[in-house]
Amino acid sequence: MHTGTSHPAAREAGNALVAVLVAAVSVSGLLYAALTTTTVDLRNSSRSIDDVRTSALAQAGIERALEELRAAGRKYDTINPLQGIRTLFASGPYVPFVATPLVVGGQNFGEFTVTVTAVVDTPESMELTIDSTGYYPVAPVHLAPGIPAPRHKSLRVSVKVGLEQSKVFDNGYFINNWGWFYGSNMVCNGNARSNGQFDVAGHAPTITGQPTYDSLTWAGSTATLSGYRDDNEDGLEDGNDGGIFAGWDITGVSNVNGNGGLVGNQHDYQDQVAMPNLSDLTAYEQRAIAAGGSVSVSGIPLFTGVYGDDSTEKQNLYLVGTPTDPIRIDGTVVVRGSVVLAGVITGQGAIYAGGNVYVPNDLTYADPPTTARPADNTQTETQAWLTANRNKDFVAVLSRESIVLGDHTDYDWRTSVNGWLSHSMNQSKEDAGEDGIPNTSLGKDGIAGTEDDDVLEGDSVFTVETYTAQDEALGLIPPGLTVGSVIPGSGEDIDGDGVFDDTLIVADLDLPAPLDTYDWGGTISGPVTYSSIASQAMTRLDGVFYTNHAFAWMTTPTQPIHVNGSVVSRNESIIYGGPSLNFNYDCRLLGGSSSVIGDMLPRMLTGLEVRGWMVLDEDPNLAISL
Repeated sequence: MHTGTSHPAAREAGNALVAVLVAAVSVSGLLYAALTTTTVDLRNSSRSIDDVRTSALAQAGIERALEELRAAGRKYDTINPLQGIRTLFASGPYVPFVATPLVVGGQNFGEFTVTVTAVVDTPESMELTIDSTGYYPVAPVHLAPGIPAPRHKSLRVSVKVGLEQSKVFDNGYFINNWGWFYGSNMVCNGNARSNGQFDVAGHAPTITGQPTYDSLTWAGSTATLSGYRDDNEDGLEDGNDGGIFAGWDITGVSNVNGNGGLVGNQHDYQDQVAMPNLSDLTAYEQRAIAAGGSVSVSGIPLFTGVYGDDSTEKQNLYLVGTPTDPIRIDGTVVVRGSVVLAGVITGQGAIYAGGNVYVPNDLTYADPPTTARPADNTQTETQAWLTANRNKDFVAVLSRESIVLGDHTDYDWRTSVNGWLSHSMNQSKEDAGEDGIPNTSLGKDGIAGTEDDDVLEGDSVFTVETYTAQDEALGLIPPGLTVGSVIPGSGEDIDGDGVFDDTLIVADLDLPAPLDTYDWGGTISGPVTYSSIASQAMTRLDGVFYTNHAFAWMTTPTQPIHVNGSVVSRNESIIYGGPSLNFNYDCRLLGGSSSVIGDMLPRMLTGLEVRGWMVLDEDPNLAISL
């Protein structure tokens, strides 16, 4: 046996092996650490993805619930849209969805359960909470035995909804159709708006605009406006807001004078402003009776509340006032038939007619505001004007059918008005498509065959929605209607009466009965020929005028024409002559529901205002999702 020291080569080989082993161990450790970290990250990532999914599912449930609430309001709109929502809670919390799948492209992305609770309920508003839980992959009720509980997320949203004065009354001139200002001697001291195109056709009218406000309050007799709406988004509250508004494009306005001629005050492609539904006047009759509204002459009441609900009353009412014996309207009143209204009126109120309203001659206030308008559009001047004129005469005239002005029995009147009623830009036939506006079949891009085409327009089909058995179960069918009845105001039912209407013609504007004491009550004392009380040279209208059909008028005086208040209609057929036609917006309409007669005008359902939301630690819907 041989002994002695190792060979140098062997020593180097051993060192190299040790180095390789150490390196291998180190790499293995790093790989293990990396794999461990990746596993943890993947688990965290999976949880994060599930959180996103369940949150999105809960949000989807909230959006579906909000739409259910909106639909309930629409289905009961003819009576009271808030009542439609209130009905959902007749038996307690409303549970619209239980373990409802969210399916996209045939794939189930999870499920949600929603409960809606009425927290506060007043005649004018409701406060609700929506509790929505999203489950992934499915709700507990759909899990097989032994499967772990699903991931979930619960959200609570607080919502307020109520009634507000319709925003159509923010305008001196509002048309729920294609609007036009064809005349360089036309003036709108206020806002001009249409839900379709607004066309000036190169004329040079004046449109001053009118800043609008959210509310009007009083400290004694002093007015304060608040919630200034900065329409032109210049950051200023300087009175230079308002102007022209349209749901479609604004054309031919290069020569417009006033603020309406400024690009910043021309607002095209705006959301449509819905007109209130007056197809059923039941709610207004209830309001009139509760408030004790009345019509009188020389201190002698003609009726209170509703005219035509008593067997001794005629359905139609004839009201012609004089300076010594004006027609006095106090509060809300309803006439079930048609109304003839002319001469001098006084008081503060609103008169609703179930038929046409006829204004054969000038209609003027006995005690009008000191001036038609404030000195300028600033808030200071507007408040001063309101303070001075709060108690002056102020009357709204609202027709379920049309408002007919001047002598509609005259041949020239009928020929001229009929020409505009039948004009292609003024269509009233209820075949206007999904948006309710004619001449929009090609969509806003003007190109046929694209996604924004209104394919329902002009298809000769009255496309509407009908009440279902589920609506009946939820109590969402108003009295007088049944399962299968048309939902008033849905689809192409523009006037909201649930019945198809063809093109409006002048025959629709004729009196429902001869003017005599057999068919008419009020101030009529014997047979009257309409032409004997009518004028083709009307120069003044005081009041707020509303109709979801035609505002039809021909007048050719030698003096300027003044409309002091507001004109709101579906179709407008005004033919005028003389030096000028002036629409002077009555600023007592400002402030929405808190305006001077805001409690008497038609009100609409407000948007569902989300006032707050929170993530819930516990699932409030678990019991009904099991």
